[in-house]
Amino acid sequence: MSVRHRWQAAADLVAANRDVLQERSEAAGAAPALVGRGWSSFLLSLTDNQLEALESDGLDAAWPEQTPSSLTALIAQARATCALPSLVHAADGRAADASTTAAAKEQRERRHERPRKQAQVDAFAQLILPLATRATRVLDVGSGHGHLTREIAERVAVPVIGLERNEAVVLRARALANEGNARGAAALFAITDVLRDGLPFAAGDCVIGLHACGELGDAVVASVCASRAPSSVALVACCLQKQRAPWRRPLCGPLCAPEPVTAALGDALVMPKSLLGLSNLTMRDDGVEATRSENLRARERRLALHHLLSKVALGSEQVRFGTELEGLNRRAAHLDLPTLVARAFAHRALSAPSTSAIDDAAAWAHEHHARKRRLQLPRTMLGRVLEVFVLFDRARFLEDHGFSVEVGVVFPLAVSPRNLALVATRS
Repeated sequence: MSVRHRWQAAADLVAANRDVLQERSEAAGAAPALVGRGWSSFLLSLTDNQLEALESDGLDAAWPEQTPSSLTALIAQARATCALPSLVHAADGRAADASTTAAAKEQRERRHERPRKQAQVDAFAQLILPLATRATRVLDVGSGHGHLTREIAERVAVPVIGLERNEAVVLRARALANEGNARGAAALFAITDVLRDGLPFAAGDCVIGLHACGELGDAVVASVCASRAPSSVALVACCLQKQRAPWRRPLCGPLCAPEPVTAALGDALVMPKSLLGLSNLTMRDDGVEATRSENLRARERRLALHHLLSKVALGSEQVRFGTELEGLNRRAAHLDLPTLVARAFAHRALSAPSTSAIDDAAAWAHEHHARKRRLQLPRTMLGRVLEVFVLFDRARFLEDHGFSVEVGVVFPLAVSPRNLALVATRS
């Protein structure tokens, strides 16, 4: 199936289930989208073992025989939409091989790379090398500490430049580059805010980004298409909700030729940050930053916090689900509940509730959390569909501007659930 047809299939699935994505089931009742489809009673009837399996296995999960036919159809559509080929195979190189020589191991330790990060860098580097060796220069956008930048620089003869806006991070990347024993050209690092200042393209550039967060991925694709200079681009996206604007609008919008989408479909594909964040969720046993059990406890704390905030008069404004951590880092949910509550209430200039009130909220959240987990299953499943739609939206935009595009999985979910890549070369 072509990129254009895959885009259309993902777009249709997102649009047809926009209400499932949009509506959150509250502790007191299921979302209207679930009730209207006749799914709520079935979801609430799932046993604990069934719930655990469906959450941890994601789209690969085996659903019970009594699953409603309309939900079974959605699951089949989601699986088909999200089924993508692997772009890197074990036979291609080091990406799937955990064993290394003593010298290579020592080099990795000097780079301060964790095993998962190293596996991501190895796999993506393997994908990039054919493009990088033909380029006149490689630009690593959002290079962070420069792990990928250095890996590519060691393997090609052309200049490799990491672009990062955080000065402290760039200084760290330069220090790591200086302490390494590069086999090829030295990696260079520049302090620049790409979203503010644009990308400094030159003819024959290969533009890459490993976990180009949020709108940075869109900016790279749009900038590459607007310029005739770059010869290729390769991206792995992440954190789609990281947008300066409150919404993400598709790159391929209602005026996209030669097959414009309807205005209604175009409207359904405009996604607020709150929905884009669904694509970053994973309930697998080996989470990226925390274990499955830790993530579940964090969600229960957030539910308790929301319950407490909802009982406090905040004018006429209701506290929407998902906004309880407003003003706090999302990792704050991994703090103990009293500390989390104290910080959230202080940010809102509210007096913290009593210890007994916090204990009551914790008991209430524990009781209602399992209910919410069951009702959340269709919405969470569609998070991956949303991520795939953004992938094909970018791929289609590149194709429409004269690029040949390949999309697929670049490393296993166990390495990182943010594993979807596109590779494009100018035709």
